[in-house]
Amino acid sequence: QVMSLFPESFVFYRPRDIVSGDFYWVKLSGKKKLFATLDCTGHGVPGAFMSLVGFNVLNQVSKVFVQPAQILNHLNRLSMEALQVENTENEINDGMDVAMVALDDTTGELEYSGAFNPLFIYRDGQLLETKADKFAIGSFLHGTKAYTNHKIQLEEGDMIYLFSDGYADQFGGPRDKKF
Repeated sequence: QVMSLFPESFVFYRPRDIVSGDFYWVKLSGKKKLFATLDCTGHGVPGAFMSLVGFNVLNQVSKVFVQPAQILNHLNRLSMEALQVENTENEINDGMDVAMVALDDTTGELEYSGAFNPLFIYRDGQLLETKADKFAIGSFLHGTKAYTNHKIQLEEGDMIYLFSDGYADQFGGPRDKKF
């Protein structure tokens, strides 16, 4: 579905493990193209479990909401309900970092909201960053915080980049440091 909605796009997806906590999500909702990258806490089975929760909740929430901040706010609420979290006094170890976009091709308006994962637009030789909110999905009770919705008017030739921290967090090189 990615290539049918975005014929000039690419996806680089190389999970560290066969079962992964990073995933991408794409959906057409009316005249809006919704897409996101998500990084779920943990690797292997715990990360994959959170991915299943996130994927299913995104499909459910996007039937009603198309504004990225609304989607993230409800993704937070429903994820916590699925995990049966009733308070945040104890440390929560299950969560998601997300970059969520809604694109209206007819107007060229892009809406973005993020939980730790930023949006980058490459425009006229410059890399423009729209910063994410610094709180993860699943880290707060619904109604105590809200995600910011950013609106950006795209220009001809703009390139949009979303990603998780999966690539940058890999260790390697002569000093075995993060990329």
